[in-house]
Amino acid sequence: MTTRFIIGSLLLLSPSIALAQITSSSSEVTAPLSGVKNPDVVLMGKVAADSQSSLPDNTTVFLECNDRVRGQTTTDSKGGYSMSVSILQEGLETVSPRVRAGTISSSEWATCGLYGDAPGFRSERVRMISESPHGIVNVAPIMLHPLAPAEPGVNGAIVDITSLTAPDKAKQAFNKGREQERKGKWAAACEYFKKAVSDYPRFAMAWLELGRAQIKQNSFADAQESLQQAVSQNPKSMDGYVELARLAAQQRNWKELADLTGRIVDSSPDYSPEFWFMNSAANYNLGDLTRAETSVQRGLRLDASHKLPQLEYLCGMIMARKGDYKLATDHLTEYLRLAPNAKDAPAARQALEGLQKREQLAVR
Repeated sequence: MTTRFIIGSLLLLSPSIALAQITSSSSEVTAPLSGVKNPDVVLMGKVAADSQSSLPDNTTVFLECNDRVRGQTTTDSKGGYSMSVSILQEGLETVSPRVRAGTISSSEWATCGLYGDAPGFRSERVRMISESPHGIVNVAPIMLHPLAPAEPGVNGAIVDITSLTAPDKAKQAFNKGREQERKGKWAAACEYFKKAVSDYPRFAMAWLELGRAQIKQNSFADAQESLQQAVSQNPKSMDGYVELARLAAQQRNWKELADLTGRIVDSSPDYSPEFWFMNSAANYNLGDLTRAETSVQRGLRLDASHKLPQLEYLCGMIMARKGDYKLATDHLTEYLRLAPNAKDAPAARQALEGLQKREQLAVR
């Protein structure tokens, strides 16, 4: 299970870069089909992992047209999703209030495609049909492939050998905890996971899920201890370091965030542009502009589909700090093109105006 946070913002010069926007929030989840009011088109389908991998929970599904993201949603526990979009004549624009999906003109529809996004996985793309559709469109499955070989696991999860050797009593408690997680009963889940690690202290997966359940209850200190136990018992657990990194980002612990994300990107450079962004932001706040620039550039190369436009914003701020106002304005301009309605767009515009004035003075 991938746990995502609303993390707050980084102060970079005068504007802020919202780390929250690199993650999914509840307002971005598509409502059930019955809650969508007269959409022109409802895209329905599933995300599936290949036969040797477990399906990531809450995978994000993106709709991209003309190389720009026009809508997104998340999958349910079985990989299913639905997304409503409007197909309109040129120049008109309406968006379903239940989904952050941009309106698509009829002439653009043939350029559209769907893909999934989950840390540690590469997604195939499903292209749309050339003719503008109406009503419900059943989309072919979106296939995910792991970036690294998966290990056999308990209950479909990727685990290490210490978790595989857990006694039956501990495994039963762990499975009951997962059942409570799926129901959203985090306190009950915690109790089962605590029982699992009490019966078998080396149960890395149980420590990991305990930490995630504690995060859901805002018990961050306890969660950090549980996640530290998870990576201690299984130092190869990428998920443990990912959750610890997100905690460090939330707490603005820049040194720890730089160390954790550094470990993630060193071991799996193609894991996700999110962690190159976090690593760059951490080093920026630590004053290490060289590492910050290297990481943000790696993130930009990995994020070819511009799913994380905040990389452009951060790169602009790094260039501004280094005195390259031309490159800074270029990156901020691109950020505002990609995310014109972002919460920090007004601050970005203000920063851009200031940088443009500095660039003009530098030319003189």
